[in-house]
Amino acid sequence: MFSPSIVVILLAFFIAPQQGWSDEPPAHAEMARIPAGKYKIGFNTDQALSECAKHNDPCKKKWFEDEEPVHTIYLNSFLMDKFEVPQEKFARKMGNNPAEFKGNDLPVERVTWSEAVEYCRLTGKRLPTEAEWEVAAKGGKEIIYTWGNEVQSGKANFCDFHCEKKWQTKQFRDGFKTTAPVGSFPPNGYGLHDMGGNVYEWVYDWYARQYYGDSPAKNPTGPSTGRYKVMRGGSWINYPVGTRPTDRTNAKPDKRLNFVGFRCAK
Repeated sequence: MFSPSIVVILLAFFIAPQQGWSDEPPAHAEMARIPAGKYKIGFNTDQALSECAKHNDPCKKKWFEDEEPVHTIYLNSFLMDKFEVPQEKFARKMGNNPAEFKGNDLPVERVTWSEAVEYCRLTGKRLPTEAEWEVAAKGGKEIIYTWGNEVQSGKANFCDFHCEKKWQTKQFRDGFKTTAPVGSFPPNGYGLHDMGGNVYEWVYDWYARQYYGDSPAKNPTGPSTGRYKVMRGGSWINYPVGTRPTDRTNAKPDKRLNFVGFRCAK
């Protein structure tokens, strides 16, 4: 006859998830697991142009042509940070804070691609690939923005009424002139915050304008070489259309920009 304490221990063992029984990354309090599977990435150029023209002028077709063709890829399961890296964590790990807009809970910006790579390495992580980032940003749904299919106030930090750029979208209000504290806006379907707006996020890949027409169907990691690195998600200086999960943008990897930060994956 088992004692009551032994029975409790045995039940706990069989009921609790057993690490090592799955190939998927283990759950993490500060990260969300994105399941393995087939995902559609990319966006129709004319549709993106039309979406831009709803709220802003000028809009140019060439801005969106690198999002085509829409295609299906397979990704292994991975983990993604729920939040952009804040200045407090970056400074504690790296010993400096390059941000222009200072604040412990504000996202670190003016960080180079190499610095982002190093921070992720020191925390036992890595930068996400471009494909991983796009899939994670959609939150498991086929939607135009991280929150739905229409631009709304209070869903992301883009260049709205409070933004002091001449291209501000005055009919929307997010409450911030520049960067917002990480996690200020509702999470997407995977529990990830600020995947649209606030700061652009460096990803692992080199940028190639035609890459979506050439990328492999399984776990794409970008071109082998290049001059520019991809950054994703849009920022506080962007039109709302620039915050779509499919929007592709690039910059030189050593560039320091007050609208570019990052988050890590694993």
